[in-house]
Amino acid sequence: MPFTLQPHDDRRHRPADGTKGRDSLYFNLILPDLELAVFVYTWVDQNGTAGRLVTAWGPEPEPLAFEVVHGVPMAAADFDDWRLAGLELRHPQPLRTAEIRYSGEHLQLAYDFEGSHEAFDYTRNPGGCPQWMAVNRLEQAGRAQGELRLGDRVIAFDQPAHRDHSWGRRNWRMPQHWKWVVAQTPSGRAVNLFQWVVRGETGTNGYVLRDGKPVALVDARCRASYDADMTSRSLHASLTDAAGGVTELVLHRYGTVSLPVGTDTVLHEAACRGSIDAEPGWGQFETQWPASYVEYLRDTQR
Repeated sequence: MPFTLQPHDDRRHRPADGTKGRDSLYFNLILPDLELAVFVYTWVDQNGTAGRLVTAWGPEPEPLAFEVVHGVPMAAADFDDWRLAGLELRHPQPLRTAEIRYSGEHLQLAYDFEGSHEAFDYTRNPGGCPQWMAVNRLEQAGRAQGELRLGDRVIAFDQPAHRDHSWGRRNWRMPQHWKWVVAQTPSGRAVNLFQWVVRGETGTNGYVLRDGKPVALVDARCRASYDADMTSRSLHASLTDAAGGVTELVLHRYGTVSLPVGTDTVLHEAACRGSIDAEPGWGQFETQWPASYVEYLRDTQR
């Protein structure tokens, strides 16, 4: 039987004593008309040790803001009232709404999120949730309203956005590669794709919205292009869902930021213009690579 999300799943998931675990939460804001992108990411482990990353980027070689804090003891604090190094996070209506306030050195953000559909958890997919990544994971498209202050710029926004929440142990070295993609259009179309290669085999999860309801993806045929440093340039994907529908997704990067993770993993985040079934929209295209592999490929181009 598929797992059924409960309101407490928007809170911390504390593993049994002696067991490793991790909760992570993510919220994005893609602003293609301004060639700007922002995301907020926070995490906490089984010991209550937490961190947060807030970043903004565009076409420039360096991010416009990259504000990260690690190793903060949070004790019993939970996501209904999460206060961590300038970040405040609440879930007034679990599985539906979230409120974020952030005040940092270069970036301030007021961000109110409301889901546009029931949250989709990865165990609902016929292939299940890959246990090297999480016990379970929820993804949800919605709408974000608020204000962003970036240096001297003040930007009001009211548009589609995306969030996720993952819980369980994360084994960063298990995947040989992954693609994680979210995309949306002004009319309410939305896609979440997660495709990975583990032990030489490809797996797929995520969903596409059909009539306002998430339908699990069961296959994805992807063609991506990359720069010499393996930052993502474009993606063309044909996505097959469990109802037999096929969705065509196209993304083209306008900005990228890279995140080193652990000792031999790098994540490249591409903010993109694009389309879902030819309707113009925008998205975020994340790729994961072993850092040593990226370095090897970069060296061969010299």
